[in-house]
Amino acid sequence: MLRMSLSLADLASVRFAISPAWEVVASLRVLRDPGAHAVHLPWVTRHRAAVLAAPELRRLRDLVIAPERRLPGFLAPAPLSPVAEPEAEFAAVCETPAAVVREDLATVYGDRLPDSLSDLRRAPRRNLPLVVEQMRTYWGMALAPYWGRMRGILEGDVMFRARRLADDGPHRMFPELDPAISWSDDVLSVDRPNLDRDYALGGRGLVLVPSLFAWPNVFVKASEPWAPVLRYPTRGAGSMWQSDPPAADLAPVIGTARATLLVELAVPSTTTSLARRTGLTPSGVSAHLSRLVTAGLVTRQRAGRLVFYVRTPRGDTLLGE
Repeated sequence: MLRMSLSLADLASVRFAISPAWEVVASLRVLRDPGAHAVHLPWVTRHRAAVLAAPELRRLRDLVIAPERRLPGFLAPAPLSPVAEPEAEFAAVCETPAAVVREDLATVYGDRLPDSLSDLRRAPRRNLPLVVEQMRTYWGMALAPYWGRMRGILEGDVMFRARRLADDGPHRMFPELDPAISWSDDVLSVDRPNLDRDYALGGRGLVLVPSLFAWPNVFVKASEPWAPVLRYPTRGAGSMWQSDPPAADLAPVIGTARATLLVELAVPSTTTSLARRTGLTPSGVSAHLSRLVTAGLVTRQRAGRLVFYVRTPRGDTLLGE
């Protein structure tokens, strides 16, 4: 069991963020062991052979597919903004101090460091940009084509969790992140086999990062110098690779565009996010959403300056869910 004690200052500093760099790391681990991540099999089938065979990705593969399920923390630093751009995160990786790179490699690999990483340990500042360039290559090859849809799903999860935290408090929100997570007496616990460790966050706060490729696992990084991060499976991961025409029986009744939007609204989404994921124009999405709201199939929820839409129970019933 991993236990994190959160003070009032830590709770006040809890924030949500989306991390493209983390999805690079987590998705590569999915390619290594696809049987444990069945929800992503359509994507795995498309990309696994090419990624695992690409010589230009060897260093990155060896870093991510490490022994004993451990990861070098410098590959996915805590996001500095709510929705970090890929290039910003890759640049942050490049700025990792040499001492931190060496310490991470020693912690993860001990004396079993792959030959492909020996240069990185010997001269981190010179070789870290080469690792980051491989991250860019992999991103363009396997993730960039899907980022619009991925980002929409992750944004919807953030909105849902943030609203739950504001309305019901941490005692309700934290356990809903994943069955492995519990909350009691200001202690956030994560059920991890063969691990017994306590962390006092000491006012550093906590970054909660929904992840598409983390499913079905929870990942925690709480040791210094990193900002404490908890990465958990996002809502809506099961819809990411859906390829069948959505709500085919419903489309002739309410129209293909509205049926598509109704399926997408399993997670709260903005007009912009829906347009990006469906290929519809923002004005078209807005018009269709107005009709769905009037019909009682969708409801609006405001979070600051943003307006999110989500299916109502009536909409769920119409889709047979």
